[in-house]
Amino acid sequence: MFAASETSAVKIEWAMASLLNHPELLEKLKLEIDEKIGQDRLIEETDIPNLPYLQNVVSETLRLYPATPLLVPRLTVEDIKIGGYDVPRETMVMVNAWSIHRDPELWTEPER
Repeated sequence: MFAASETSAVKIEWAMASLLNHPELLEKLKLEIDEKIGQDRLIEETDIPNLPYLQNVVSETLRLYPATPLLVPRLTVEDIKIGGYDVPRETMVMVNAWSIHRDPELWTEPER
């Protein structure tokens, strides 16, 4: 349970740090919350579907700061080709999610 709660807390810290570095995005998020929720109550789970910008902030935070930058290693069961490279049987392959999530060939503005 500790790892899950710590991971969640760290993600919130990354989201807040990113928003503080981009005050225009923070203002846009505050505006959405004020318009859809108001200032008289806290956001509830049932409000989430009505807050698309908040959902985007969360998704982008998870993209830019993945909990595990390297995904679970896999062992090849046969000789294969990955991205033009020959990978022999019984080779441990690790996917670098952090790098994929910041690849300018996949994302228009990967660092934003």
